[in-house]
Amino acid sequence: MKKWIAIIFCLITIIISGWFVVNQMGSLDIPSNKNDQYAAQQKWEINERTDIDKCEKTVLINQIDAGRALRREVAAHTFEKQVFAMFVIVMQIVILIVVSLMPRKLNK
Repeated sequence: MKKWIAIIFCLITIIISGWFVVNQMGSLDIPSNKNDQYAAQQKWEINERTDIDKCEKTVLINQIDAGRALRREVAAHTFEKQVFAMFVIVMQIVILIVVSLMPRKLNK
């Protein structure tokens, strides 16, 4: 009975950690070069505009840079959390294997 409880807890932990990893995939900055290129293109388009003055251009460019830095920071934190969740999943799989291979009753 205790063996089944441990197996169920391991499976629940694996499912929750796996859900967390999949759920946080949107926060990762996987195509970072593409996103950097898109930000550079936005900055270039702002510099080419003639309907706004230099001060407003600087403010808009700084907003783009700040947003890009924030997305990088969020992606870094998300990656760290996902690495920890994957470590938990691996440890739970090891525990699951050890528990499932234990004999039911030890013969003395």
